[in-house]
Amino acid sequence: MLDEILQDVDQVLVMTVNPGFGHQQFIHTTLPKIRRVRGMIDERTQGCEVEVDGGINAATAPLAVAAGSHVLVAGTAIFNESETVTAAMDRLRAGIQLWQQLQPVE
Repeated sequence: MLDEILQDVDQVLVMTVNPGFGHQQFIHTTLPKIRRVRGMIDERTQGCEVEVDGGINAATAPLAVAAGSHVLVAGTAIFNESETVTAAMDRLRAGIQLWQQLQPVE
């Protein structure tokens, strides 16, 4: 189905939890799906992004980015009672940056 409409969309959402409520754990078996969608986009169109939604935090954000997502939806990890939104965003960005720094240079 995605093959048929990919050239007409700007963004493809991959849910990384079971839709319905917050505070869920990231489903790691969605990573291959993110890679497949990213590959389809890279082969067929330009200007389309992969968005992931669900269970995104400082540990899972780098995994989603590595799989090919550039748009991350992070609710609970950002809007929580233990830190400010700015601090939470900084923590999320730091997780992604650390992962990127640890990648081998090709």
